[in-house]
Amino acid sequence: MNARRALIFAGSLWEIVRFFLVLSLLVVLFRAAGGEGSWIVPWILLGGTGNLLVAVGGIMLSVFPERHQGVVGLLRLGKAFCVFSFILLLSSGAIGMSPNIVLARAGRMAFTEGAALIAIIALDVLFLAVLLAYRPDRGERGIPGAPGGGTGLPEYPEAEVKDFH
Repeated sequence: MNARRALIFAGSLWEIVRFFLVLSLLVVLFRAAGGEGSWIVPWILLGGTGNLLVAVGGIMLSVFPERHQGVVGLLRLGKAFCVFSFILLLSSGAIGMSPNIVLARAGRMAFTEGAALIAIIALDVLFLAVLLAYRPDRGERGIPGAPGGGTGLPEYPEAEVKDFH
């Protein structure tokens, strides 16, 4: 597996971790806002499981690049939507009390939810950059499954083509 495929695979694994991390951060946020928070988990799962398609598509692309090269455009679009939704979250001011919630503490150092969100968006932008830079190899172009990555169309002499008219 070359470095490009390894980066796509690592980004896909990040997407799986990101899904559960964001789910956990939202539950912590709802509990801190005064609610119990457990009732919202099924709704978040319902709305967020489409994000797992980016992870699965990236794994398919990294393992079988010749067969699934057409997925790259959808992966780019899905990741761009993730980054865009975070930008909307920032610009709307909906983060509100989130940066003040302490997730972990080590002595005087405290890891807040705001720092976690910044780390998440940084990794999201990095994975989007990898997806935008992804270009198929010369051998990966053409119709998938065609021998040698060619067009996959049979070669007919002119006489045979006339017979099919």
